[in-house]
Amino acid sequence: QGGARLHVIALDGSASMGYGDRWQRARGAVNDILGALGGDDRAQLVLAGRTLEVLSAASGDPAALRQTLNTAEPGSFRVDYGQMMRSLDALLRTAELPVVLDLVTDVQASGMPARFGELAPRRPAEIVIHDVAMGPAANWTVDGFGASALTGELTASVRSFAPNAATKTLTLRQNGTVVATQMVDVPAGGRAQTTFPALDLASGPNRVEVALTPADDLPADDRRYLALKRPQPRSVLVVAADTKGRGALYTSAALSTLATLSLTPEVKAPKDLRERPLTDYSFVVVTDVGLLGATETAQLKDYVQDGGRVLLAAGPRASGLTTVPLTDETLAATAQMSADRNLSIGDVDRTHPALHGVEDLRTARFSRSLSVEPAAEDRVLMRLADGTPLLLERALGAGRVLLFTSSLDREWNDLPVQPAFVPFMAGLANHLLGGAGFSSEADLGSTLAVRALGLTGGQIFDPRGQKALGLGAGSDDVLLDQIGFYEVVGGGMTELVAVNFDPRESDLTPIDATIVERWRGLGVRAADQTQRATPVGTQPVPNPLGPWLVIFLVLLAVMETAVGNWHLRIRRGIAA
Repeated sequence: QGGARLHVIALDGSASMGYGDRWQRARGAVNDILGALGGDDRAQLVLAGRTLEVLSAASGDPAALRQTLNTAEPGSFRVDYGQMMRSLDALLRTAELPVVLDLVTDVQASGMPARFGELAPRRPAEIVIHDVAMGPAANWTVDGFGASALTGELTASVRSFAPNAATKTLTLRQNGTVVATQMVDVPAGGRAQTTFPALDLASGPNRVEVALTPADDLPADDRRYLALKRPQPRSVLVVAADTKGRGALYTSAALSTLATLSLTPEVKAPKDLRERPLTDYSFVVVTDVGLLGATETAQLKDYVQDGGRVLLAAGPRASGLTTVPLTDETLAATAQMSADRNLSIGDVDRTHPALHGVEDLRTARFSRSLSVEPAAEDRVLMRLADGTPLLLERALGAGRVLLFTSSLDREWNDLPVQPAFVPFMAGLANHLLGGAGFSSEADLGSTLAVRALGLTGGQIFDPRGQKALGLGAGSDDVLLDQIGFYEVVGGGMTELVAVNFDPRESDLTPIDATIVERWRGLGVRAADQTQRATPVGTQPVPNPLGPWLVIFLVLLAVMETAVGNWHLRIRRGIAA
């Protein structure tokens, strides 16, 4: 086996590999690798996407490997190179030949992990990077599309990853029919927005999409989807210490004005939560999380875990808390409670459905907020200018919790008297309604269950119209792994959920060449590798010293006896 090698060919199957002829070049690169195999070499094909998919066992038959290659296609997900390398480690640890790790990829910068060290294989392997990007690429994408739950207007955002300005046409379709077009001027490397008037929605869910026409070299990100419908009147519970106080007043007034959502707020004190089952409400708003005792927290937790949605806000009664009821985030010292602060809103995650089309938020001023330490399962949607988390989201069981770390009255900020407050509450309310709201979206790669939409005994169909399979082991959760509309049918009702392209895949900027060289340098040449590497996570078994020590002691005893007898013979001779 002297010069034999195992070529593990990791083919990048991320969405960006669908740009232009990159996939054809990737196949060409793999064919070149297979054509250069030595007589004793072996090769194995794997496809990197959301997970690492092993396409073939190690084989010395290039023809069979080429047949397997022809069945592979790029997917909808992005690739995190650090995660890819960790997944490859599990594959490499059993290799008996020196390994050449052939990475066939477009070296997309957005796929880089937070730490460069994550790119190093734990099992020694030579790293060969086959760059199929062929330098920078121009791309335009519809990176945002949402409907105002307040006015029904639709806003589309077009982003440029190109060195030149361009004029693009946006085409709006409702249930397959073109209803409007708009021209938009997009600056080089910039973003442009356009607004469409509210649609005359048909009864039931409506399939709405906006697309760049004509499509460019990455057509998958040239359109976005939105499920819109006219909802039924729904009840919302507002929990407040003073049912006639400002917190209850501002919150219920904002919710009542949302004609597109048709909400009826019902204000109650915490002690009255048992008067009516929480499942009667589409979602719950707690105006001061410090109001919740152990009993109320347990009630709300059961409600959320069964699919309910809750918005928690802070307030004066939350000042003495050390953890957040319901979600259990740790609260740091009260450094963020100073009344001398006068902060505006900083970062806003405008890709989140709750914040589509919400403008002028930065006019509000915040004097106080809870200092929350986000957990790994939290998604921070808004921050204050000093970086303090202001709005967080967490999945809890089958439901969701939004945490607003300031108040919904004028105690800690002036947001309730700003023009942005009602649109802000409209976005939060629509998101909390889930599929029952004005619009319905879910992230690519997330899961969906029939019960999450308030339906029972239903079926979920993917964008191709095929029945979507659960994740197994009795789970009804379906992985949303395709872009387009998922249809949920159950209880005589139909709901739609829109799933869109991951915006990170639209930025085709390649990794800097010096960093690519450093990545290659993390490998070990095949010629310098041992014939069989020690599996990762195991230690070489040391040779036991016990037997050798016993033999040494026996020899020492024999020598000592011999020397002693010789010495005695000499002493006897002298005495004689």
